[in-house]
Amino acid sequence: MTRPHLVASLTLASCLAAALLAACGGGADPGASTGASTSNAPPTASAASYRLQTYITDDLTTDYAKVWVSIESITALNSAGTSVTLFDAGSSPVAVNLASLANVGQFLSSLSLPAELYTEIRVTLSNSVQLVSTDGLTTINAKFSSTGSSFVWRIRDLALNPATTGQLVLDFDLKKFSYNASTGLVTPAILARNPKDAFGQWVHQQAHVHGTVTAVNVAGGSFTVSDSRLGGTVVVTLSSDAVITSEATHSVLTLATLAVGSRVEVKGSVTPGATTADPSTVTSSVVHVLPEPSSNAEGTAPRLSGEGTVLALDGQRVTVSLQDANFLPGGNSVVLDLSHAQFAHGQLSDLAVGVAVHFAGTAAGTGSNAVVAVKVIDLDGAPSDRARHQRPDQAFNAGVSGAVTALRSLTDFTLNVTRASPTVPVGSYTVDATQAHYRRGNGSCLAVGAQVRVRGTVSGSVLTAMELEVEGCAGQKSSGPG
Repeated sequence: MTRPHLVASLTLASCLAAALLAACGGGADPGASTGASTSNAPPTASAASYRLQTYITDDLTTDYAKVWVSIESITALNSAGTSVTLFDAGSSPVAVNLASLANVGQFLSSLSLPAELYTEIRVTLSNSVQLVSTDGLTTINAKFSSTGSSFVWRIRDLALNPATTGQLVLDFDLKKFSYNASTGLVTPAILARNPKDAFGQWVHQQAHVHGTVTAVNVAGGSFTVSDSRLGGTVVVTLSSDAVITSEATHSVLTLATLAVGSRVEVKGSVTPGATTADPSTVTSSVVHVLPEPSSNAEGTAPRLSGEGTVLALDGQRVTVSLQDANFLPGGNSVVLDLSHAQFAHGQLSDLAVGVAVHFAGTAAGTGSNAVVAVKVIDLDGAPSDRARHQRPDQAFNAGVSGAVTALRSLTDFTLNVTRASPTVPVGSYTVDATQAHYRRGNGSCLAVGAQVRVRGTVSGSVLTAMELEVEGCAGQKSSGPG
């Protein structure tokens, strides 16, 4: 029997609560059907209701590189056994690689919850687990239960009252997960954590937004999306070099031409509001405008999206090691066909082994010949076509690391590069972080001696950063260099 050493968490956060109180954790029931005899009527917002937001997070250690699960729903039960739905993925369970959420809180939902005592949380998962070995060569297809298509984790003996409790952190304690090779079953374990500790360890909060554009604010560089899964209205702001791509026409749109009623998909960093319990804005560098549903094969084919790093290149076919996806990949990697792909940031010549990419497209082929016919691909830190034409002297820097040797401001510092790239040899560089956002850490962690990874462009001895990672830095103090 082997044990995957991993940790993941679910957080329920009330944006109106004044204090952060951890609930008492209970054990995990190894299984139950989703047809429990409880009411799933949605809560009604009132003066006695408090808004709760749901997150998932993870902390990876050593045994398995990736652990893929699919979340179907999350419900809370009061002492009378009446349940309210906190998150419902409907007919499309949310696929999650728990390893991709190391030190990250993923925003799942937000809703108004009546102010009463809730004593149990149920997390319903699809009855399928994929464990990828650390070398990426082996994928184990396991289950949580020997029967049924769904599996329910119960967290009992809670004392959650949204009127007084700000967050509830439900920790998938994957260090205590066990896999029995003879039965093919994974046995889980769940505990409760102090929410202050959880928020303090997250390097950032992220969200996947799917919905319809309800308003566009050109002057403010933002638009509003109605996303029923997240629980209502979400404001999306655009980063400095953001690109809006139409998957139907393979064209780049401006914010002014983004039509109300358009269906969009966005992934970005959640910017907290007045407190970390109030993440109301998502900042994104790529916005996907989805085609309208149609009766043709392409229009009805499942839309696949994901992210990872390039493992191999063969012309316009690229093999990517998946870190995050909206589907269970069945293995460590996926093949992308870029024959008709639109590049949001970067270009085909920028692709190389180790480059981080995001993609969206449709499935083509089956079995071992299956590939993703990519509609849009985005290279982390690369310039957009517009930025590349404005500064043709700059070359793409897929990522270099080093130590800060001089700090003039949070957007202007000197980096001694010790881990080079083809475009950035070792040496001293001035970093312009005016347009950068943080994938790990924040501006408050910058100091002389800090180890920093930079993605962006290079011109001479100047690195223009689009993404920064500061080692050993966590927390939600800032999502940008300021």
